[in-house]
Amino acid sequence: MGEEKVGTGSKDVEEVRGVLKALREEVPGLLRDIVEPLKELMGMTLDEEAAREKAKAIAAFYQELVRGGIDKEAALMLTQEQFINPM
Repeated sequence: MGEEKVGTGSKDVEEVRGVLKALREEVPGLLRDIVEPLKELMGMTLDEEAAREKAKAIAAFYQELVRGGIDKEAALMLTQEQFINPM
């Protein structure tokens, strides 16, 4: 009976080793497959938010010029110069 336990235990150890080896080999690839799309998604989200904030800033700039008494055409030209071609 004692020998069966040793044999079974040894089999269990080998099985666990096999599972751990498979995990070591597969997990890094799985993580890369998950992380890369997440990075891309986060980048898109941040880009969209940045674009939204920039649009708000441009609109506020234009509105402040018009409120300050500059005619709409001149305000549009200044806004374009400031944000579209700042150089």
